[in-house]
Amino acid sequence: MQAPSRAVSSPPAAAENAPRKRRPPRRVEVSRVQILSPAMRRITLTGTELQGFEAGDPASYLKLIFPEPGQTEPVRPLPDGPRATSMRTYTPRAVRPEAGEVDVDFVLHGEGPASTWAAQAETGQVLFLMGPGPGYQVDLQAVEHLLIGDASALPAFETILARLPATARVRVLVEVSDAAEERTLSSPAQLSARWVVRAADKQHAGLALEQALRQASAPAAQSRVYLACEAAAMRRIRELLTGELGLPRSQIIGRGYWKLGAVNHPDHDYGEDA
Repeated sequence: MQAPSRAVSSPPAAAENAPRKRRPPRRVEVSRVQILSPAMRRITLTGTELQGFEAGDPASYLKLIFPEPGQTEPVRPLPDGPRATSMRTYTPRAVRPEAGEVDVDFVLHGEGPASTWAAQAETGQVLFLMGPGPGYQVDLQAVEHLLIGDASALPAFETILARLPATARVRVLVEVSDAAEERTLSSPAQLSARWVVRAADKQHAGLALEQALRQASAPAAQSRVYLACEAAAMRRIRELLTGELGLPRSQIIGRGYWKLGAVNHPDHDYGEDA
């Protein structure tokens, strides 16, 4: 029997505009450190507080809070307190709920709270983890996928590659600082990967990607593109894709993972301002 209808009052405007409640931080410890390349570390984090942590979509994100100078471990942030200044955003490379483990890949790019910590990370060291946040909705019906980015995008790329079906084709174009950073990528899909080495100066970020993209065969008209690299380079490459190569902007997801001259670039730079 259907219940009688009744009027439902609208929530007050203040409730509609209330800030989203943060998930409580989770205390985690380093359980393994793996060297993937001279400038890339895979660090496994574990802890009982990871119960219930799952990353559904590929290229999702989490936030890690690192110790401040002089601390052996970070201070647990309060739910409604100020954001930690040493918090950075990363892609969960792998999540194993049954083991209470999360793998996070770090690029060692020089001085900074995360890079400096990752370069010396040892078993037993403590961080706080927040998240996860949403990821990339993979179009499983698309025939061709194009992943374009620098080393900072590799963890996201690998989670996307793992999700693609065997019927898809995927081309990966990665810019790295040195040929020693190249490593094997895998996917159920038909995979073609090209690595390009940029000039040593970070001011040239993205130029090698642009040149390689111009030299490559044009993407199929219905290609789906995930583009993630330095913020200004992301905007230039997206313009190349939509202008010279004729792809609709709606088929391109852009992410500015870092920005030249910025210490802590916002994690929500999707290039919508250009």
